[in-house]
Amino acid sequence: MKMNDTQTARRAVAAIALFSVAAALGAQTAAPATPLTVDEAVRKALAADARVAGALLDWNAARSKEKEARLRRIPALSLSANYTRLSEVNSSITFAGNTIDIPSTENAFTFAANLQYPVFAGFRLKESERLAGLQARGKEIAAEATRTAVAFETRRAYWEAARARANEGMLKENLALRERELTVVEHKVAQGAALYADQLDAKTRRDQAEMDLGDAAERTERSFLLLDSLVSGGDDRNGAVPAVERLILASAPDAPASGEISADKLAGTGAADALVAAALDTRPETRSAALAADMADAGLRLAEAPLYPTVALNGNYTFADPNSRVYFGGDQFTGTWSVGITFGYDLGGAPANLAAKEAARSTAEKSAADRRRQREAVALDARTCLSAYRRAERDVGMVERMLGQAREAERVARTRVANGAAGDLDLLGASISRLRSEFTILNKQIDLRIAAADLARAAGLGGGE
Repeated sequence: MKMNDTQTARRAVAAIALFSVAAALGAQTAAPATPLTVDEAVRKALAADARVAGALLDWNAARSKEKEARLRRIPALSLSANYTRLSEVNSSITFAGNTIDIPSTENAFTFAANLQYPVFAGFRLKESERLAGLQARGKEIAAEATRTAVAFETRRAYWEAARARANEGMLKENLALRERELTVVEHKVAQGAALYADQLDAKTRRDQAEMDLGDAAERTERSFLLLDSLVSGGDDRNGAVPAVERLILASAPDAPASGEISADKLAGTGAADALVAAALDTRPETRSAALAADMADAGLRLAEAPLYPTVALNGNYTFADPNSRVYFGGDQFTGTWSVGITFGYDLGGAPANLAAKEAARSTAEKSAADRRRQREAVALDARTCLSAYRRAERDVGMVERMLGQAREAERVARTRVANGAAGDLDLLGASISRLRSEFTILNKQIDLRIAAADLARAAGLGGGE
């Protein structure tokens, strides 16, 4: 009775697998799978990610603000025109016994040009232009940091998807081996060469392998969904076809890709120091901290500006009918001009301006301290990532030797089975050991790829696509 139940379960699993393959083939017919390398995935993610687009728009806006601050140095010239309808007024004056009637002006026309130029404004214009330039540079660095983060996130998602798919394939093989093991044990139990407890143990291992495969399939679906959302930018036009069926990961985990640290950069005793120096020079975080210190210094200069006097040049030209500066001008247009200089100093605001200067000085000192702290954090991050990369590299070398031993043990077991010196269970055990070694080395290789990408990020080399 138990044998029939087992065969029924196997037929059900086979039917489900056949249905899955048919569904996948149908989906691929509707939407062919797209081969995708890790570098192509990064390029697509950078082109589609809304965070990158938003950072670039912020940078463009900051550059426009910088241009605006630069153009503030141009003298302010304004033009105006005015027309006024006046009521009739009868007026006259008496002079030396004679009465003179003054004609009434009913229409007033005025055309004026005004020029203002701040000759000296306490370095406000200069520091404002400098501050706008620093802000634009900060937005550029922020855009670069966003690109670096998206590139690393995509690389990690790509390799995690590759890990999930490869692990699922290995767990399928593991389930097949456990199925064969259960069949062999059931045959031995039927012959009296094994106990029923052995059959239960084999069945438990088969069931566990089946659950592991189900979990692996779910992880594969989630990891491919994440990778697809990064690569497509959330575009769901192909949402009817699962991402796991639309994407073919073409990069091998045992081959380095661009955007990773090469072995040449890690050779030599001074590799760690050179890596830290490169990180301190190129990381967006250190450059942003330096810019923040410069911006705080510009803010200090702006806070000092009200403590200086201001000098402004003013000019005016008025062409009017009537012109208020011309007496008895009659009904005609007359042009007049004026040039002046204005000197000002805010005495009443001096105490408040001094307090603002001290606050700005404290902010500048804090920014300098933050800059030192950020450099220390970046140096620690670079050294930590280098240590993780070297540990992953050592692990790959050790596991590769283990895989060679496992494959040799499987070959020996197969030979012994052929010569009648060993049983099927011995070969299955050797095959499972070989599969475990392959599983381990694949995961270690992917760990190395992720560590290499993380090291490139830590060194400031991870967002150059």
